This record gives sequence, structure tokens and C-alpha cells, in this order.
Amino acid sequence: MPSASGPQAAIQLDAVRKQFGETRALDDISLTAAPGSLVVLLGPSGCGKSTLLRVLAGLEPASGGHVRLNGRDVTGLPPGARGLSMVFQSYALFPHLTVAENILFGLRARRVERAERAARLERAAGMLGLAKLLDRRPAQLSGGQQQRVALARAVVAEAPICLMDEPLSNLDAKLRAEMRREIRALQQRLGLTMVYVTHDQVEAMSMADQVVLMREGRIEQDATPAALYAEPASTFAAGFIGTPPMALLRLEAGPGGAVIAGAPEHPVAAPAAAGALLGLRPEQVAPTEGEGLPARITGVEFLGAETVLACAVGTGGETLQARVPGHHALAAGSPIRLRLPPPVHLFDPATGRRLPRPA
Repeated sequence: MPSASGPQAAIQLDAVRKQFGETRALDDISLTAAPGSLVVLLGPSGCGKSTLLRVLAGLEPASGGHVRLNGRDVTGLPPGARGLSMVFQSYALFPHLTVAENILFGLRARRVERAERAARLERAAGMLGLAKLLDRRPAQLSGGQQQRVALARAVVAEAPICLMDEPLSNLDAKLRAEMRREIRALQQRLGLTMVYVTHDQVEAMSMADQVVLMREGRIEQDATPAALYAEPASTFAAGFIGTPPMALLRLEAGPGGAVIAGAPEHPVAAPAAAGALLGLRPEQVAPTEGEGLPARITGVEFLGAETVLACAVGTGGETLQARVPGHHALAAGSPIRLRLPPPVHLFDPATGRRLPRPA
């Protein structure tokens, strides 16, 4: 695990559970986050990531386990006593207040002195490019500007831990890319420990120090972005990470070794791999003019700098993708031969878990 443990951890969750009636939304969640790291909770809708963030914030009580922040057990404490700030998906700005008043709302509620409030406002507004917008109201701001106001409100709290619940989901693609860079730069500049919830793998892979991939209330894999991509721990992780995702092909015994189901003439793995699932990333597969796995093109997707070829292999219904640079004018239905790498990703079809690489 790429995080700290024990008293050095900024965030430590020990066997945290959350029950809603008969439904267990969080099932024995244990993880740690190092001080100053950006941890992304990633997963599909309903996997428990927002519930986990709310339990961490104190907005939902844990049904079991312990939440520790900077070595302090805060499991039973209300949100205001936990020493953290939070940015919501909806921004939660007061429409009748100015930008300055929205930013300072929490400090006024905590009765921070006027001079201190003014100094913090100046720092936060300058950092986020809001100095000329302080007298405006939220309705007079663009989506990106409203997001910056919500960030500034978190920054002025000067809490060491910041929680973000899908803060960019309301923005268009171009603005989201810009805000990803801004949030990451802000987090690093301030040395914040940040927990960021998203279902968008691009946000997770481009921003995080640590990705916690969740599924049905459990942690599927906790790793750095590079490790999550290079060595997915399960077929779920393999299929969730990557665009297009990793292809998973059934292997069966062939005359010269394990073969892709329905393609008996082209061994792709040692005999011991028969019965496993072979995982192939699109960039690992390349067209070849010489000997290679026979396939048929079923789709062509031109993406500008590259082309993604969807290919059917053999007679068993197995499919994979090949990512090739540039533009390739290949028609659906055309035959093609593919060069495959040595079998790096193998999975147990029954459990979905990763298997050791064959010798």
C-alpha cells in the first residue's frame, strides 16, 4: 500500500462499517493516507465512495470501526470538531451573499477576528484568481468561478485535511481539465491532505498519489495510479481502468500451449494458463505483416493521434482492441494479424483475482 501507517498517517480508517437498515454500504473499510497526499476514492455509482467520505467528514455516523485524523480518534465527533474542510458537488453557495461573504461564512460562524478574516480572504482570493470578483454574487459567475469560490471557502478554513465530493461533475470537459490542474497545484502548494471522490478514471489517474478503487462497499484495490494500471488486482480493476479497458479473453488448452478460446492454431501462453483469463491492454497489441494471431476487424475508431481497432479473434466470440498511432484506413470486416505480448495479465475466472505470471 502506498500510504503511511500508524501515528504518521493523516487519515486512518480501521474496519469502518456503515449500515442502512439491511444494506451494508461500507464493509470493513481500512486504509491510511500520508500527510500531504491526494487520495482519490474511485468507483462506479453506488460503490460507497461518497458514503465513505461522509463518514470521514462526520456527516454520517459510522456503524462500526474507527476514524482517526492526524492520530486523533474522531469517530464520535461532529463535523466541526474534526479539523477538516469540505467541497461539495453542488458548490453550496448562498445566492444572496457576495463572493467575499460566501468565502468567509464559516469563519464568521466560528467568530474568527475581523483582521484575521480579511488576511485569509486576501490570501485565498489571490491564490484562486478571485480578487476582482469579491463583490459579485454567485448568479453573476461562471461554473468555473463558482467552483473557485467553493475552493476558496475550503482554503480559508486552513484545515490540514480537505474532502471533495465530485467537485467537477457540473463542468464541461475543457474546464474540468483546467480545474484538475488547479486543484492539484493548490493541494501541493498548501500541503493539504486531500480525499477526492470521483467516478471519472481520468481525474483519478491524473491527480492522485493514491487511488482507492471501490466496489460494492469494499476496497477492490488500493495503489498508486501507475500500479493500478500496470498490475490490476482483479478483472473488475482491469475493466474499470483504461480507455478502452483491458480486454479479457478465455484461454483453453491447445496442441502447443494455452490458446485463446476458438483460436487453436496460435498458442499465447504456457499450458498451465489454460482455464485462465488473459488480459491485454490495447497498446500491447499491434498489427503485423508477418506471423501473428489471425483476427477480423469489427470496428475502427479514429481519435486523431491514434486509431483503436476492435478485433474479433477465432470462433469463440473473443474480442480485443489494438491501439495504433496515426490514422489507419481499415474497413470493418477486413482480416488482420496481431502481434501479442508475453502473457503479463492472467486472472482466475471464478474469483476474478489476479494470478501469478507464468514462468
